[in-house]
Amino acid sequence: MACGALWLLYPRQDLEQRLATSGETELSTAYLNNLLRSDPDNPRLRLLLAQRQIAHGDTASARTTLQPALDSADPALRKEALWAQWDLFHSEYRHVPDREPDRRLALLDRLRRHIRQLAQESWPQERQDRLAALAGQFGEQEIALALSRREAPQDPREAALYYEREAKEALARGDYEGCARLYLSARDSTPDPAQAKAYYGAAIAALRSGNQTAAALELAERELGPLADDPQTLFMLTQLARAAGRPDVAEHYVRRLLRMALERQATQWASAAQDFALRPVAWRPRPPAAPAGPVFDDGAGLLVHPALHLAQQVADKAPARPSPALPFDDKTYTLGYEVFLENRKLEDAWAIANAAVRQTPADMRWRERLAQVSEWTQRPGIALENWLVLARQTNQDAAWQAVLRLAPGQFDDAALVQALRHQLRSRPGDPRLVRALVDAQERLGEPQPAIDYLRQHAQGPEALELLAQLAERAGQPDLALQTWRQLLADPARITPERAMHAAVLALQHRQPELGLQWLQAVQDRPPASVEAAAELWRFTGDLARSRARDQLAIAAYRKLVDAQHAGIEDYDALISLLQQDQPLEAAKVALLAWQQHDEPRHLIEALTLYSSRNQWSEFARALEQLDPAPDAARHSLARMRRSGQFLRLVGGYHHNAGRFAEARQDYEEGLAIDPASSDMRQALLWLLIDSNDAAAIRRLLAAHEQAWSADEDLHEALAAAYQALSLPQVALNRYLSPHVAEREGDFLWLMNYADALEQNQEADRAWRLRRHLLSQQWQAARQGQDGRRLTPAQARQRWLTEEGLDATQRVARARLILLQRPGDPAQEVLRELLRLDRDAQGGYSNAAAETAIGWLQDAGEYTAERGFLWHQYARSRSLRTNRPLWAEITVALAEDDKAAAGQLLQEFDERLPRYDRVNAAAAVGDIRLAQSAAFETQESQPDDNPLHLQLTDNLLAFSDHAGMLSRHSDLGAIDEDQAEARLHLAISPRLSLDLDASRIHRRVTAPDQLRGAPGEDIAGALLRWGHADGETRLRVASRRGYADTTPLSIEHEQRLDNRLSLRGELGWHLPSEESLALRLGGMKTRVAAHLRYQATRQDSLLLSQWSEQYRLQTGAEVGRGRHTAIEYSHAYRQDAPTWEWGAFWSTHRFERRHPFFLGQQGQDFLQRFAPAGVTSLGLDYFLPESFQFYGVRLSTNMRFEQDHTRALRPFASVSLTRHSQLGAGYDLRLGLAGSVLGPDHLRLSFGLGKSGVQSLGLTRVLELSYRLHF
Repeated sequence: MACGALWLLYPRQDLEQRLATSGETELSTAYLNNLLRSDPDNPRLRLLLAQRQIAHGDTASARTTLQPALDSADPALRKEALWAQWDLFHSEYRHVPDREPDRRLALLDRLRRHIRQLAQESWPQERQDRLAALAGQFGEQEIALALSRREAPQDPREAALYYEREAKEALARGDYEGCARLYLSARDSTPDPAQAKAYYGAAIAALRSGNQTAAALELAERELGPLADDPQTLFMLTQLARAAGRPDVAEHYVRRLLRMALERQATQWASAAQDFALRPVAWRPRPPAAPAGPVFDDGAGLLVHPALHLAQQVADKAPARPSPALPFDDKTYTLGYEVFLENRKLEDAWAIANAAVRQTPADMRWRERLAQVSEWTQRPGIALENWLVLARQTNQDAAWQAVLRLAPGQFDDAALVQALRHQLRSRPGDPRLVRALVDAQERLGEPQPAIDYLRQHAQGPEALELLAQLAERAGQPDLALQTWRQLLADPARITPERAMHAAVLALQHRQPELGLQWLQAVQDRPPASVEAAAELWRFTGDLARSRARDQLAIAAYRKLVDAQHAGIEDYDALISLLQQDQPLEAAKVALLAWQQHDEPRHLIEALTLYSSRNQWSEFARALEQLDPAPDAARHSLARMRRSGQFLRLVGGYHHNAGRFAEARQDYEEGLAIDPASSDMRQALLWLLIDSNDAAAIRRLLAAHEQAWSADEDLHEALAAAYQALSLPQVALNRYLSPHVAEREGDFLWLMNYADALEQNQEADRAWRLRRHLLSQQWQAARQGQDGRRLTPAQARQRWLTEEGLDATQRVARARLILLQRPGDPAQEVLRELLRLDRDAQGGYSNAAAETAIGWLQDAGEYTAERGFLWHQYARSRSLRTNRPLWAEITVALAEDDKAAAGQLLQEFDERLPRYDRVNAAAAVGDIRLAQSAAFETQESQPDDNPLHLQLTDNLLAFSDHAGMLSRHSDLGAIDEDQAEARLHLAISPRLSLDLDASRIHRRVTAPDQLRGAPGEDIAGALLRWGHADGETRLRVASRRGYADTTPLSIEHEQRLDNRLSLRGELGWHLPSEESLALRLGGMKTRVAAHLRYQATRQDSLLLSQWSEQYRLQTGAEVGRGRHTAIEYSHAYRQDAPTWEWGAFWSTHRFERRHPFFLGQQGQDFLQRFAPAGVTSLGLDYFLPESFQFYGVRLSTNMRFEQDHTRALRPFASVSLTRHSQLGAGYDLRLGLAGSVLGPDHLRLSFGLGKSGVQSLGLTRVLELSYRLHF
């Protein structure tokens, strides 16, 4: 309806015209569709509709719409349809996305084909211009140019202008290639060469403006033509080639430019030289030519481009006369230089720069270029020369930096110094620059300028250090040391490196203490490098050791060892330093050195130190580290056992542990390896001495004494061996006395000599020698370190603590005081000795312990001595080496410990001291052994009087003897006179028989109490049988008096231990002395038990219990008794004269039978003994009432009442008693015993008593006895 309305309103042609000129709206497109339906054969409508469809992107509809027009036979319609089809193809091409390159390429190709198809048609000028533009746009340049030429005028100038206008229009629409072609057409058309050159340049510029430099270069080269020798054109081509990234092309043209410039310059030089030669000059004689020498040609000329040879020849001429001033083509040279660089033709670039500098040496730009390219072409010498000129002229920092960079490699220290000084002007404190300046000046052999500079500007620690080092190298040690002092005065500036350097300098100039001070300051701040730290500690240790600064040296070496960088020499130095004051630490270091380096001497050193300080546990741990495998590569036990010294040390270890067999084996193996070793011989001797193997000592002396005695080092050990055999006289005569004169100042040796004298019973000489030694040592102790004399109290305080005293000297001094000044001073010294000697475990050394034991022995404190022995035994983990044999046998004998004495005698025999051996044999009843021991020893000790006395006593002890006894007793009512004869038969050392016969004569002295007193005849035999732990006695007798009786008794004593013994008694018809009546005509049966406890050597306690049955000798029983007694005794002194005191208490309970019940036996007794007029006997006639009896007793030398004594010795005993029935009483015994002929015993004694146990009144006894041994 709308279309109809429009059709009615507008005529058809007018409507078409309006639709063709209207905008591309949907409404106009709809109108065209409707019109085309009404008039399908209207070509104009079809074309209009197709254009509207293309504009709206409806390419499919547009193609359908155009197809009838393309197929039309009408040429005009078909041509219009082809033009519309171009728009269709172009629209499709524009709407294809870039991600579909293949499709775009295909459509582009279709567009080009269509352009060529359109170009075959003739078009109006407007469309022809547009088609030319499209052809140029889509790469169809030929078509575009052909279209433009169709319209060109015929006149060349006009044609040129036409092409110029077309070219500008093409450039305006962006057709750069078309523009270039048009400019070329203009060039071809114009008759003016200058204009042609301009059009040529415009064509190239058009392409360059379109960023088509490659195309521009290609076009320029292709169209170069007559401009091939034009410098401006060539210059432009060179720049174009560079812009197009074609350095090869640029090089080609620049070479042409250079060739042209050089040819031109050469022509100018030749002309100028000819003009210059025609000028008048003053004549000068020609200097003689230098003699020609061999010239080395390194072939560098082959690297120069042929085009530059001429310029180089001119530039290389000697400046004997000035060259003519010629123009220099800087622009060409610069372009050539740049092109050669871009083509990496560095040699050519260098040739250009070199020629330029020769021609214009004042041009700093070319200096810089030559310097740079010289570096790139490995010509650092030329580069440095030009950089240095540039730096001097321009003061550019880059130039100076280049000099800094190149001068070290060229060893041009003069240039380097200039550059460094320039840098230091702005950075005067830069340590890197300062150090470089110092190094450069030193290489120049001119350190003084550097020293001067540093003295003016050295502020920081690095600069001061540098100045000190430089001054040292320059031979100015005073300045160097002064600078080091200034630098190291601040502790914060001291570093290990500086300290080491300064210390070396100080040491070289005889100021080691100063260097050591600096080294000590950095000991706790070692360098980070372990090697440097090790060097610091090693140097410190060596220097400190040389200056006797042992502690500092030890600390340094310890750090070196801890860092595990110590060598064998370092270990040796540390061990040497520690040996004197810290031997155990030295041993640890030696052991560590052995672990690290497996040197046997280090292990031997460690073991030696451990053994010398009795550190046996550490010794054992060191031995455990040895590898027992026979083929062990490291720490091999087999290898070590090939060393005699090692075997001696291991033997000492076993020796100390009491493993004498192992020790002896090691010593003997070591002696086989090194038979001449004095130490090994001594060790073996001391082992046999300590092991108390007297037989082995005798065998060893018999085998080797003759050879070993030639070695004076062995004399002390050989003397000790004889002393161990208790033959001190041999030791003195052979090995000690000959050396007295040479050992006058040897305190310890003289103390041993005094001991040997004392052992040989030369007590006076020993005492005098010790007194002399005490005086010497006392004077030394009183001499203070500052020269003043100390007071006695001060001297006593430092007696054992004086500096320099070792443990042996301390013990010797203590013994000296103990022997020479007994009492409180000796006790104080002993206490101080034990305090100083006590180790960490609370134990004492053998020497200190033996000193204490000797003091206890001298004081008679045998119980304390035994306790101390057991204390040492426990502390030493039961090692017998810590219990001296002489002390043990002395205690056993003193405490009468027969079991211990017998065990020691059986185990050690000859090793016991000679007196103790004899006494021990006698104590256990082995009289034969005692006699043999005394006799054998006397052969070697002919002047030993005590030994001779022992021999005599023991011979007497085991000998037969006969004796007699005479006793007179005043018993109140009667007097008794007894005469007795005795015979002792020594059957064996353990068995003896005693025979005795006696007669008793009685007289009545109180007839009112007693009618008569019959005498008695007694004969008896006593058999003694000794056991190892006791004795048994059996006695039988015949008694004839009031009646005939046969007394019989048996006793046995059993030692339960060395303190406790038990004795039992059993007897029949024994004499009874409970009353005077029983003494005359009675007898008793007795059962008794006694328990003795020897609490100490001096104290004993006796408990007794016995029961008795009393009878008349005719058999009638008169009563019974039960008795209990306790007795305590204390031996205040055991050596002659002995002193004892004691206390006793007893209770006696009787069961009495009245005499009335005795019957006829009673009547007979009454008639025989009762006085006249007495018809009956009272209840207390035979037995007293029960009573208690106690008292105290003091006695002296009572044992000599029976024991043999050569001297005349008194003995006595006095008691104060108390009888519960009779009151106070007393008992007194006095006597005198001695020897008349030698092997005899004479005794005279007197006794007085009152109120005793068996006497009611006052009693007196006088005895005389004599015994002769045979």
